[in-house]
Amino acid sequence: MKKTLILPSLLTTLLMTACASTPSNETATQSEAPTVETDQASQQTEADNWKQVGTGAAVSHIHGAGFWQEDARPVIATHTGLMEFREDGWYELMSNRHDYMGFELVEDGFYASGHPEQQSAFKNPLGVVRGTERGETLEVRSLEGEADFHHMSAGYTSESLYVYLEEPTSELQSGFYRSLDKGEAFEPMKMDGTARYGIAGLLADANEPLRVYVYGPDGMLVSDDGGDTFDSLIADEPILLAATDGTTLAYVREAAAYELVLRQTGNETILSLPNLEADVVPIELAVEEGRLLLATSDNSVYLFEEGSWSTLLHAGVAK
Repeated sequence: MKKTLILPSLLTTLLMTACASTPSNETATQSEAPTVETDQASQQTEADNWKQVGTGAAVSHIHGAGFWQEDARPVIATHTGLMEFREDGWYELMSNRHDYMGFELVEDGFYASGHPEQQSAFKNPLGVVRGTERGETLEVRSLEGEADFHHMSAGYTSESLYVYLEEPTSELQSGFYRSLDKGEAFEPMKMDGTARYGIAGLLADANEPLRVYVYGPDGMLVSDDGGDTFDSLIADEPILLAATDGTTLAYVREAAAYELVLRQTGNETILSLPNLEADVVPIELAVEEGRLLLATSDNSVYLFEEGSWSTLLHAGVAK
């Protein structure tokens, strides 16, 4: 049976629609793209490759968030590439400034989809790309010029990919897919046990390649066979976002106010979120060893560490 992604209207607007502006890339689409694209000045220092963002600069279209592997700096994927937060403010990577979608960090890099920057040799859309060297090198894994995955989750150590394909490609119909070979090929997920549930998102387990979660207005389901069959894990809780680092399952639920729940073996902790405006919705969440990174629909970014929240980006304006 064909499965349909069912979402509350608000989540549909925020999470399942494409960027309002898609980069024009007709010339690049018609040409043959290389497998790997790197910054031309490969010998530049970090300070040369990353430029500090000026106070008051606007940041928009956050489509991914996490912590870099080497130094645990917060990083976000935006409409114009990657940004990382340092002690003295935000920095942006001056190469590979693509409109990343489905951005997901893994043990030594990241996976992403989306649209290439203008004048890029990559075809539009990007398909599945794998980034290394903090985003300075990108390798096309598959579906370049065919697929733009807004919903992609990658296992941090396993690198299993779980995706929802909105628009069909030349070989794949719309629906849920998994890749167990790091994005080179995709096979459909049967999704048995999900027919009565609305699905707002997918979450790959950090370590177990065949474990995947789906969540939405009815709670959370879990599969241990790659998404073919699902069982209930959390019932009757409207879940907007979820993330895991292998030891902690973190999710945002909608109660009287948004709450952040941290689940570990035999333990559950509830945290209040930062004060949000009435129409602002959490859209990105990352967890790593007790630290949390949260992005919201007004392009704000918040960091939780040592028991409290701090604001890294307020309403899309760099501090």
